[in-house]
Amino acid sequence: MLLALAACHGQRTTMSVSPVTMTQIMTPDNDLDTIHVAWFVDHHRTTPDATLVLRDGKLRDVRLSRASDAIDLGNVAIVPGLVNAHTHLEFSLLPKPIPTAGDFAEWIRSVVKYRRENPDIVSEALRTGILESTRHGTTLVGDITTSGWSISDYAESHFSGVLFQELIGLSEDRITSQLNSARSRLEANRSINHPLLGLSPHAPYTVHETLLRSSIDMARQFDVPVAMHLAETESELELLTDGTGCLRNLLEEFGLWKEGLFGIGQRPQWYLEKLAECPAALIVHGNYLNDRELQFIASRPQMTLVYCPRTHAAFGHPEHPWRRVLEWGGRVAIGTDSRASNPDLSIFSELQFLAKSHPGISHLELLKLATFHGRRALTGSGHDRDGLANLTAIRLSDPGFRDPHRDLFAPENQVVGTMIAGHWRFLEGHLPIQWQCRKERPNAAQKCSLGSAGLQRTGGLFSLQRVLWKQKNQSSPTIMRR
Repeated sequence: MLLALAACHGQRTTMSVSPVTMTQIMTPDNDLDTIHVAWFVDHHRTTPDATLVLRDGKLRDVRLSRASDAIDLGNVAIVPGLVNAHTHLEFSLLPKPIPTAGDFAEWIRSVVKYRRENPDIVSEALRTGILESTRHGTTLVGDITTSGWSISDYAESHFSGVLFQELIGLSEDRITSQLNSARSRLEANRSINHPLLGLSPHAPYTVHETLLRSSIDMARQFDVPVAMHLAETESELELLTDGTGCLRNLLEEFGLWKEGLFGIGQRPQWYLEKLAECPAALIVHGNYLNDRELQFIASRPQMTLVYCPRTHAAFGHPEHPWRRVLEWGGRVAIGTDSRASNPDLSIFSELQFLAKSHPGISHLELLKLATFHGRRALTGSGHDRDGLANLTAIRLSDPGFRDPHRDLFAPENQVVGTMIAGHWRFLEGHLPIQWQCRKERPNAAQKCSLGSAGLQRTGGLFSLQRVLWKQKNQSSPTIMRR
């Protein structure tokens, strides 16, 4: 985020980092095709004692019974794959969030400084962030990209999601270069269509009206989604309305301030009306939208409000208006934002945070935000692409678990498995596990439990070959090791 501001402000210096580097991701040879779990849960149904039948990577059936040929995963709930609708994976090597005390512009200065001092770590940060997201049960990601990345960073890490090319520009030359770069990316991806691409005009204080209108026209031409940070802070509203405040000071400091661009009494409504022309629009944060603006989003099926709960809390904003959008029939998705403002990339932790903050809301309603709504926002459909299964496995800490509406996101529950496009990309502490199926005793009971040491063989039907991650620097913070 805001790499363009970094480029406009001083010379880059190099900072020594020692991130965790892990071996190349490997995929399972054979995935479990019939599994038994304590619960199958989605936003409109709960099935206890459930058997899931998977064929050719697709979830074919969910049965209220234990099939004789099913592998039993124990006290585990399977839910639709979690979706992170908004993040910035380029900050995934940060060991802890950048302090959020002080005004928003001061935090931006720290973000820009970090990117300036670490120009060569983007590829590694992206790959690390993808692995961390998978470890936390995320099956689809909306990532904001800037520069220093390549399609191989995502493809080789089995990324599933949408890459939103960030656009920043207030000058004519910058606007032209940003649009040319975005068009080249979109045209090159037309024949591949994987990963999915989108556009992200960054925010009102970094995007000229010409750049915004042109990016929306391009999104319509290529039929791609658009994501924009909007009404994130009170200082943003002050800049739009009065042309004053800490963001004006920041733009002056970076040599980007121009008279007449701001302070003309605009509200976020102006931007919403333009974004409504997009095939799909993700309104990121929206912390300070008024009721008229929230109702505008709620009344447009192509628009989604993206709420980042723990980042919102870290900055000390007032209560977020997400519940009003839902009450008015709109769509709300959940994001983590980045490690620049959040301790991790766990959507499951965001849901646990919301469950604790709003004890009166059913956990199934929260699940809908992080599954159906997020997938709809990023792909235009609430269902899995090509019908391939995207699932998240949650270990239930309570052996007597009975109420998914209240206890699915209990603090002690944790993600233990992630299936993306029909393949287990993560199981417990090992990512991944290669399954070599070999019949030893045709009638033997089959049971595999997701224990603390990983998937353990307790029956005689399957032998497992574990593929363990090796860490080159054991002293560095780990994201995959428990």
